[in-house]
Amino acid sequence: MRALFLPGDRRVEIRDVDRPSVARGEVLIEMRAAGLCGSDLHMHYRPSAQERRGTIFDLRTNPDVVPGHEPSGVIAEVGPGVDYLKKGDRVAVHHMGGCGHCMECRRGFDINCPQKWGTYGLDKNGAMADFMVTRARDCVIVPDRVSFAEACYYSCGAGTGYLALRRAGLGVGDSVAVVGLGPVGLAAGYFAHLAGAVVTGFDPVEQRREFALEHGFAKTAAPPEAGDADAIRSLNGIGADVVVETSGFSAGRSLAFDLARIGGRIVCVGFAEAENNVDIQRQIIQKQLDVRGAWMFPLPDLQEMLDSVARRNVSIESLITARFSIEDGEKAWASFDAGSLGKTVLTWPNG
Repeated sequence: MRALFLPGDRRVEIRDVDRPSVARGEVLIEMRAAGLCGSDLHMHYRPSAQERRGTIFDLRTNPDVVPGHEPSGVIAEVGPGVDYLKKGDRVAVHHMGGCGHCMECRRGFDINCPQKWGTYGLDKNGAMADFMVTRARDCVIVPDRVSFAEACYYSCGAGTGYLALRRAGLGVGDSVAVVGLGPVGLAAGYFAHLAGAVVTGFDPVEQRREFALEHGFAKTAAPPEAGDADAIRSLNGIGADVVVETSGFSAGRSLAFDLARIGGRIVCVGFAEAENNVDIQRQIIQKQLDVRGAWMFPLPDLQEMLDSVARRNVSIESLITARFSIEDGEKAWASFDAGSLGKTVLTWPNG
């Protein structure tokens, strides 16, 4: 079968490898869609070949592992001991796996598991191959109304945007500001719009701002200069009830604190290596802000998200703007690295 690898230095290799076999408690997924995620740019695509065998964001990377942590597809084979999934089921995968037995895993927070069983696309072979083996417990059913491309987007990027709004306690009448209009920020703003919020987006790329306006954002603007309070007030009035920060840049994080109204809520999502320059006294204490982080949603939330959007007939297809085959993986990653609009996915026939 074909598998894509990211050895570093912005290189992409497509190799022929053996089709994996399933063990007890596992399933074999025939891939239909696999999303490209910004964290993979920072951890797999952009680092040098030497850095690819090091630690980034406190996580060990390995260029010999198939990347891709946003999988969706059809079950092609079921291993022994699996009786709640069957061949032909449409599934997506929660990519951060825990031991399944500790209290954090029982709560669904596999990401906090002290055993750290593994992460698909990081230290377990991931989605960018014709077939992928996963534990059955990590799979969720994809409703018929949700496309495979949407499902893979929900499994990390769009799901993170969804999680950010839940972490913020988005309520009736809340105003929302989103800093960074990549796939995560775009999804967060889109969901906030669907919930009735007035959404303002900030991004230095004009095309991203225009795309956001086409998808529910009330207005967008380039980020003002740091400390330009008058410019911020003119763009944001008295401040936003909820601010979602997805850029990961120090300037973006500082802007997020300035955008929040007194007593507002900020959810920080974006990863980066940048130093953070936040004036705790001025930007947090005196504004009495509630600051929260959002990393990865619990495993049951992925199923709930998919069921909820299917039930409400919500589609994020229009946010998926670039589709490539695995053979065009080099073009896909180059396009994504250049700052493509919306979500980029690899797709397979019938995906």
